[in-house]
Amino acid sequence: MANKILTPVTLWSDFDDSLPPDIGTLKEYERGKAVFSEITFSGRAVGSERVHIGALYARPKENANSPSLLVLPDCDKTYDEALAERFVSKGYAVLMPDYRGDWDGAVNPTLYPRAVAYGNFKEAGRHILFADETAKETSWYEWVAVARYALRCLQSLRPGKPVGVVGLKAGGDIAWQLAATADGLSCAIPICAGGWSAYKGICKFGDNTELKMDEERYRFLGGVDAQAYAQYVRCPVLMLCSTNDERFDADRAFDTFARVNPEKEKTFYFSARYNGHIGNTALKNLDLFIDKHLKGHEVFVPNPIEISIDEEDGELVANIRFDKNGEADYCEVYMAEDCPESWLRDWTRCEPKRTDGDGTAVFYLNAYRGAKTVFAFAKAKYSCGFAVSSKIAVKRIDKQYSNMTKKSRILFSSKNGTDSFTLDKYDNNILADCFLDNSVKPVRLIDGPFGIKGVYSSYGLRLYRLGDEKYRPADNAIIRFDAYAQTAAELKVAVCVVGGGGKEYYSGTVVLSGGEEWTSCSMSAKDFKNEVGKPLPQFNVGKFVTFSSKNLFCINNFLWL
Repeated sequence: MANKILTPVTLWSDFDDSLPPDIGTLKEYERGKAVFSEITFSGRAVGSERVHIGALYARPKENANSPSLLVLPDCDKTYDEALAERFVSKGYAVLMPDYRGDWDGAVNPTLYPRAVAYGNFKEAGRHILFADETAKETSWYEWVAVARYALRCLQSLRPGKPVGVVGLKAGGDIAWQLAATADGLSCAIPICAGGWSAYKGICKFGDNTELKMDEERYRFLGGVDAQAYAQYVRCPVLMLCSTNDERFDADRAFDTFARVNPEKEKTFYFSARYNGHIGNTALKNLDLFIDKHLKGHEVFVPNPIEISIDEEDGELVANIRFDKNGEADYCEVYMAEDCPESWLRDWTRCEPKRTDGDGTAVFYLNAYRGAKTVFAFAKAKYSCGFAVSSKIAVKRIDKQYSNMTKKSRILFSSKNGTDSFTLDKYDNNILADCFLDNSVKPVRLIDGPFGIKGVYSSYGLRLYRLGDEKYRPADNAIIRFDAYAQTAAELKVAVCVVGGGGKEYYSGTVVLSGGEEWTSCSMSAKDFKNEVGKPLPQFNVGKFVTFSSKNLFCINNFLWL
């Protein structure tokens, strides 16, 4: 089979998922209204051996008729009890397999035969990103095979009950394959899984958009990448992504979505400025979607927003068209400029120009007068509680518009709310390393001394404006900002330089004395050092800046001198 290019149809046409799952229970316990079981079951046959699968099975204590969810974690994660309990509290039985394989300290890992040891994430090597032989000799084939048998296991545990699949990150890529090749799914929700991993590092709207093709790339694109499976999906799909995801090009995510059969119910949502995570709005979408397709609830699922970038009265604008079958409560449009790398974009919220009565709206795109390319996307929430987004639209700029803006040395002022700040570290209050609890706004203004507010986040702050030409500083610029902390604190400021396929941070520290006063902070590039003590050459080589501290802090009036 070497060098054979397999499609989703030919790859999975002879897969045997009919072997008995041989389910065993290692441990069972109760917590609140949930019953948890650590179970094992058998997967596919590899020669005379079978894959030994470990999983967590959770179900409501008092609802034997609850529908089911197959939840697939990221490829370096195990099953997550808190996430399972969250879905059980919503009335679902949950099965979460641990497909990552052998792992130090793992309690109930999946065990792969040595012939397919690359099923173990730690031993995968090239088998994750390359199909050196065929698509069958990849980690993905083994992981999807585990998911296929997990689906069989769940169906045997919950006979006759509807089943949906939720996949997180790599688990989302598996969900795409499962939804296209397995029978018995009522819905699929891939999360932060945009497809096109073969195009990693090749931006859709960059200078070089061509992927160097050879037999191996054809094999991977044809039989592994999620977008190859989208057209074969057999059930309704809700696709949830984040705009600044480092794993894939967000510009291509909607291309994957667009391939899904339009006869299947499908919709799409971007979590703005997040990186590989989604917030409560997207999680609400998930709940509504599975309630509809697994519980039979009446839920209106809007179509994605339509967007175009146009000229109107000499101004650059975004034209928005809503799903006329629903009532949109609000709409937001975000704009970025001249950054082909989607994960580095400074998404700025745009001002509305007008809302028409025919399901359309117009927003100003106040681009920098030196911009060559403008990106924009829209998101809207409907009266039913469901939110949807548009694709990321793009327009090459070859003329000046009357609403274009001048260069600015002011990167942030609290007069503009939280502006373009976003989270820096996703390391607390994050469920399954994917779901962010933003019932309290994660980036918000808080009170500082003298009634002056500053921007704050318990996750640290990140601002992408260093990479924007409008805000790019001159050589030898000095960074200045005001900072406040209630008690004495060290505030770490870092500038990230991106290049050569990686990131390098240059950090400096400001000491805040605490008390009811703002501290005026000024720093030059030489105050920032990398891990080996090399100073930052200039601020204008940075792509973004971060602020973090162990203590509560906020900042204001961030500018260049």
